[in-house]
Amino acid sequence: MSPSEFPLLSRLKEWQFNVLTIVTTVLFANVVVAGVEWLLLGHVRADSMTVSTLSGLIIATLVVHVVAQLRTHMLRIHRHRQTNIELTQANARLAENNALLATLMEAIPIPIFYKDAQGLYLGFNQAYEDFLGRKRSELIGRSVFDIAPQDLAEVYHAQDMKLMAQRGTQIYETQVKDGQGQMHTVIFHKAAFIDTAGVARGLVGGILDITSRKQSEQALKESEHRTQSLYALLRRVADNVPDMIWAKDLEKRYLFANKSFCEQLLNARDTDEPIGKDDLFFALRERAQHPENPLWHTFGEPCQETDEVTLRQSDTLQFDELGYAQGKPLALAVRKAPLMGENGDIIGVVGSARDVTTEREAQEKLQVSALVLANSSEALLLTDANNCIVDINPAFTLLTGYTLDEVIGKNPRILRSGRHDADFYQAMWTRIQATGQWQGEVWNRKKNGEAFAEWLTINTLYHDDGSVHRRVGLFSDITDKKRSEELIWKQANFDQLTDLPNRRMFLDRLAQDLKKAHRGGFKLALMFIDLDRFKEVNDTLGHDRGDVLLTEASQRIAGCTRESDTVARLGGDEFTVILTDLMDNTGIDRIARDILAALAEPFTLGCERAFVSASIGITLYPDDATSLEDLLKNADQAMYVSKANGRNCLSYFTRTMQEAALHRMHLLADLRVALAENQFELHYQPILDLPNHQIHKAEALLRWTHPVRGVVSPAEFIPLAEESGLIHTLGDWVFAQAVAQVKAWRTRIDPDFQISVNLSPVQLQSGAERLHWQQHLADVQLGGEAVVLEITEGLLLETSPQLTAELLAYRDAGIQVAIDDFGTGYSAMAYLKQMDIDFLKIDRSFVRNLGTDASDQALCEAMVVMAHKLGLKVIAEGVETSLQRDLLQAMECDFAQGFLFSKALPVEEFEQLLATFSHHPSVP
Repeated sequence: MSPSEFPLLSRLKEWQFNVLTIVTTVLFANVVVAGVEWLLLGHVRADSMTVSTLSGLIIATLVVHVVAQLRTHMLRIHRHRQTNIELTQANARLAENNALLATLMEAIPIPIFYKDAQGLYLGFNQAYEDFLGRKRSELIGRSVFDIAPQDLAEVYHAQDMKLMAQRGTQIYETQVKDGQGQMHTVIFHKAAFIDTAGVARGLVGGILDITSRKQSEQALKESEHRTQSLYALLRRVADNVPDMIWAKDLEKRYLFANKSFCEQLLNARDTDEPIGKDDLFFALRERAQHPENPLWHTFGEPCQETDEVTLRQSDTLQFDELGYAQGKPLALAVRKAPLMGENGDIIGVVGSARDVTTEREAQEKLQVSALVLANSSEALLLTDANNCIVDINPAFTLLTGYTLDEVIGKNPRILRSGRHDADFYQAMWTRIQATGQWQGEVWNRKKNGEAFAEWLTINTLYHDDGSVHRRVGLFSDITDKKRSEELIWKQANFDQLTDLPNRRMFLDRLAQDLKKAHRGGFKLALMFIDLDRFKEVNDTLGHDRGDVLLTEASQRIAGCTRESDTVARLGGDEFTVILTDLMDNTGIDRIARDILAALAEPFTLGCERAFVSASIGITLYPDDATSLEDLLKNADQAMYVSKANGRNCLSYFTRTMQEAALHRMHLLADLRVALAENQFELHYQPILDLPNHQIHKAEALLRWTHPVRGVVSPAEFIPLAEESGLIHTLGDWVFAQAVAQVKAWRTRIDPDFQISVNLSPVQLQSGAERLHWQQHLADVQLGGEAVVLEITEGLLLETSPQLTAELLAYRDAGIQVAIDDFGTGYSAMAYLKQMDIDFLKIDRSFVRNLGTDASDQALCEAMVVMAHKLGLKVIAEGVETSLQRDLLQAMECDFAQGFLFSKALPVEEFEQLLATFSHHPSVP
């Protein structure tokens, strides 16, 4: 019986229990004595109660002693029982842990062993057993002397004893044999295990087999030695080959160059100098050392161009590279091929070249002699490899009117009529350079200005090395034949009533426009237009007047489209429009609605007036379809939807354009409230004065931060503002903000500071802005010289009296004018002075290639020289590198603008930039 079976007893301390026992016994004795006396005598005596109390105490003492003995015995039994339970549980946990440890040991893939303090094996895992080739039963309780030779065993045993004496760890590399006698290079990891008293009770160790790693390291060393030897041999071979040999990476930087190449072409110090450099490095260095001779070294750019061709075609190619090296003519027969990496990918270009200058000159003399004897009844002209005329025959003079003295040394382009575009000649020369031949029809112009059609055959005469020696052109006049063919062709391809392309020509143009759109990544829109109620006009007024209406309808439709678009008549009252070269879908809806409005106007047919409307179906390439047949079907279906919707409307085949139109509508709605809600901000981009590296000018650029859309691109909202007329309100706000800012900066920072403001063609043509702006300048007491207005180059083509008067009025107000994006349009130079322009801003497309494209550099230099001759200042846009800045400065360009100096900044950041430049004028 344990105390836990009597909760009250287990809660009492020993002295409390004794007191309770005594009190209870005495009370019980008194009650018994009193009860007996009462029953026998009828009363209780006091002396009897005293005796009973003493008796009770004596009895209680005996009871306490007995109970104490009994309680002690019960507690001893209880503790023994609890100890047995805990011991059983501990043994179970220990057995479980030992089983887990054994499982983990067996799972470890490297050999593990452990020994006692005398070096006897206590155990090891399966990996160790496999390594030794011995069973555990053979080794448990044995030592290293039982498994290793005596000398090695003594060494191993001494190491083990030292380890346990030091109570530390050992890591060392050695060689051991496994159970099969194979030698292994291993790393031993050993550690002593210490008991709680700090006494070493044994050690545990592991064996890491590094045999394979050692073998790999040795193989690598041997491979590196062989590679170095092979490279040295290849270098000696390459440097003794008379031909030029080289290799480049994908960035056209040299990886290898032999001695001949370094000496004959690069003029390098040794074969190591080209490594990491490109052709332009050596070309520019040679040119810089001989600035007086522009033909000192012309190789560089041509070498990189043929590298590009080789990489693009991924094939072995041959080139004839002609030019000058070290001031002497040099003709090279070049072979180039892609340089392949170990994984089969292209990592660069490898090439070889042979000097064939002498062979070319000898062959040229022989062929020239043969050509002198040649005669032809057709017109003949002979050119050299540079396409300069060296000879003609009498038939040439008879046909063109030019004598030999008038054409010798000139390019055959003097005969061009202007009827062919650059793509035509590019295709011609691509064919000639690929095959050496070309044949076809060309329109040229005679000396008297008369255009004529000729059938031209071009053949190329080559040197033995394959380089071009001469090109021979034979041609005859086919003008009369051509005119007859054109008449037949027009009758077959154009509608006789409207002179529009007919169905045949329309299908051909659509096919060509689809190919062009596919190549250029442009969009294309196809419209089907059907005249509503045209049959009523024919039936009531007759077919003659119906033909008049069709003719005028075709003119109205054509008047709503661009020159690049195609308007065709398929037959009856059906017309089509092909809208090409679309970067986006912005103008499609406008053109379609213009056509609806134009056709809804009354037609005057003699003394009668007729009213018709149109139903238009629109489909888009590639959004809706990519094939011609599908586009025709889509447009036709969309047109019938318009008919079903009540006519005099347009329908898109899909929702694509409708969604875009909805987006534009929402954006326009947001644009109308953006100014009132202070969503616009002006940022300022600095314009650096190149000669003194100071900032006295900036361009004001409008930024729109929409609360939901975020930053909206000006390219997206400016056209909307122009179309909707909001550009005038926006322009007035921009001008007022810019004027206030430039006045503040003139007062606090620089009294000569200027701000450029962009002027939209819509604003300039209206003329209203000029009056407002001039009055605003007067109101704030600021001179016109503080502001520069930037207009696009395309405005110079619109030389209307109104435009000229507007620009001159700005000049009279002291406001200067800059031509933005100069070089991208077709403006005449005379207009620059006629319209009193002050600045030219060279377009970023020319500045971007400075230092890499010689033609763009030449164009920039020409623009600067031309502008200075006309008394204009020049600003270069898009300057992003120090090289571009330095080249522009060398051209004596006046100003530069671009990310090299800063992007467009808010007012606070711009003022910090001005402070930086004022303290550090050389930045960047």
